[in-house]
Amino acid sequence: MKSRSVSAWLLLVGMLISASRVIAADIRFEGIVQGPIQEEVRFRLAGEIEAGDTRRMEAALAAATVTHEDGPSRKFVISLDSPGGSYQEGLDLAVELRRRGIATVVRTGNSCASACALAFLGGTSTPGDPTPLSDDAPLPSQSPDRSLEPGAVLGFHAPYLVLPNGTYDATTVEAAYRSAVDSISRLVALAGSLYVSPLELPRLLKPGQDEMLLADDVDTVRYLGIGYSDYSYQIRTKPGITQSMIVNACLNRYYHLQRRSSAEGYAKAVAAMDEFVEGSKLMEDGEADKAFGTLMLRQGTVKVGLAYLPIAKTNDGKSFIWCLFSSGPNDPETFYKPAGTIEELFAEVKAGADLWKFKQSISTINLGTGNWIDDMIRAIDLVPPQTKLNDVSKTLDGYLAKEKVLLRSH
Repeated sequence: MKSRSVSAWLLLVGMLISASRVIAADIRFEGIVQGPIQEEVRFRLAGEIEAGDTRRMEAALAAATVTHEDGPSRKFVISLDSPGGSYQEGLDLAVELRRRGIATVVRTGNSCASACALAFLGGTSTPGDPTPLSDDAPLPSQSPDRSLEPGAVLGFHAPYLVLPNGTYDATTVEAAYRSAVDSISRLVALAGSLYVSPLELPRLLKPGQDEMLLADDVDTVRYLGIGYSDYSYQIRTKPGITQSMIVNACLNRYYHLQRRSSAEGYAKAVAAMDEFVEGSKLMEDGEADKAFGTLMLRQGTVKVGLAYLPIAKTNDGKSFIWCLFSSGPNDPETFYKPAGTIEELFAEVKAGADLWKFKQSISTINLGTGNWIDDMIRAIDLVPPQTKLNDVSKTLDGYLAKEKVLLRSH
């Protein structure tokens, strides 16, 4: 049978199927503008991602004659609008964006799928040392900076092969298969450097050719460390915090601060609550009906509301992991401590510690992404993980309409 070269037919693409011809990516400098927080040096990539786009991006950067050294407070940003393309090139772009300290964004009305979504994951903040790095140098250590505007579409799926009509020998098919496997292996190897938990990669790689994991719900944007730039719903302007909001925030924050999905956390929380109640009844310690509760604690010269509930078991299975939700005095926050009973949990408070010292004590479980903005509680954290981003406001207003306010927002 007639053999064809891999390059003639192997398309390791992550793209939405389109009946129209996709135009190769156009990468250009858009100018320097004042962004929401700081001055931004803006670039744009639009079109199908193909081999050589990383070099073309480097050329666009060079042609702009603007560097980090020209204004250290400037933010370099590239907006992405692409149906996908070469999986390997998408990863190359992600690495180069990370090296150069360039943030990524998908703007309202634009879409970024598969290979483009991989490039998007490379978005990062300005490195401490803006000097360009060599190809074999380690990736710099800085926080991710990748954001999604309302109305933008971001989707992930595994690489797949598109074969034109024809017949191919075993050697050609094996080479194609190996190339696909190599792409996935490289993504697994790079995941940690792109601030994606390797444990969550199956979610990104599970969708096949006709499927897509869309970053359109609370869970996905949070465990992938994506900044969702809709701040229209402000907690501090609402009457307060209800029990459902507290439970959602406790579970979402516990897993998302570890860059893990919180979807399975609800079943674990129910099991932990049931075990605590059953154990309390057996011990007859009077805590069975206090598994979820609220109290007021002193923080400096003010009184602050605090809610608590068990959400999981410690790794050794000997204690519960308790979430403590504070309503202020500034923005709400969660922190976590191991304890077997409520009395044990609040032993430090009885010893005279105020809320700040209680949060900072040695018993607190240290969780955080390393980015203080990502670590702050937002409205999207107060709803169930599968809530669509467009439904966050409606869900929260529904809670306030049906449930009692337990803690006041500030």
